[in-house]
Amino acid sequence: MPADVRHELLSAHASTRPREPWYRRRALHLLLGIVVAVLAVLWAGQRAHQGVLDNLDARLRDAGAGADAGLVSVEAEQLSALRAITFTQGVATAVQDNDPASLNRLVTPLHANSNVPMVDVVRPDGKVLLAVRSKGAPRPVASRAGMPAIAHAMREARGVRGGRFSELAIFKTGPTLVTIGPVMQQRFPVGVVLVMTPLADVLGRLSQEVGADLSVYTADGDPIATTAIDDPPAVDRFTARSLVGGAAIQMRFIHGDDREALGRLIVDHQPDAVLGVSLHDNSPATQWAVVLLTALGIVATVLILATFWARVANKGRR
Repeated sequence: MPADVRHELLSAHASTRPREPWYRRRALHLLLGIVVAVLAVLWAGQRAHQGVLDNLDARLRDAGAGADAGLVSVEAEQLSALRAITFTQGVATAVQDNDPASLNRLVTPLHANSNVPMVDVVRPDGKVLLAVRSKGAPRPVASRAGMPAIAHAMREARGVRGGRFSELAIFKTGPTLVTIGPVMQQRFPVGVVLVMTPLADVLGRLSQEVGADLSVYTADGDPIATTAIDDPPAVDRFTARSLVGGAAIQMRFIHGDDREALGRLIVDHQPDAVLGVSLHDNSPATQWAVVLLTALGIVATVLILATFWARVANKGRR
């Protein structure tokens, strides 16, 4: 082979560099770095979102338990007022004699010393002999005829609990927490006393105690009272009945970012309705804040490392 041809072949072979393996390409490394950074940012945001949401759910459950405990206190206050009235000497005689004037003289001071806004003294036929109201309470009615609780209290007057119990009643004036008990004259019931608080007032008081909005739904899921600005949407009938029957607490979103926990409303140790406890959910805002801060942190770290690497490379060339 001529010398000049051989020289050209050697020169061409020397100038041809071996092809770089795909796993060592800088573009691939850059792409993988970006993918890892994006995944890290999204993972951090999701963890922050879930952490805030779990904490909110725990607060809602605690608030629901606190509301049920607060309701027991309201029932105790009403029961105390009921006992004070029914055990006062002369009340039973006034009921038996159909004497509203004597009832007013005996019952009104007891009502004034209690924390209950509404007291009715009722005959067995439902006629209201005396109705005492605090300022701002619903107006009295002339009759409570047809109210099942009256017949039940009269029937159980000589039972274990003396015919005294509490329940959630829905009147024309609105849903009301009622504590009822018989008035006894010589061991026979001659009437009943109803000690009542509007459910809206009860929820307002409990809402301040637990620091959350409260709503009450019927066993069919219809809202009947709330402390929220807007009426909450109805609960599915099957879900509502399941909750009253003892199903686990349900979580849902209402009015956009408000999260509500649904459970049982316990009245007189019995599930009587569905209780909803709601708070504003800040987890989406927290998630985006964490995503932004994490992304800024990664970008800042990359810039610092790139600057450091550039300085080292420049020193090496010198």
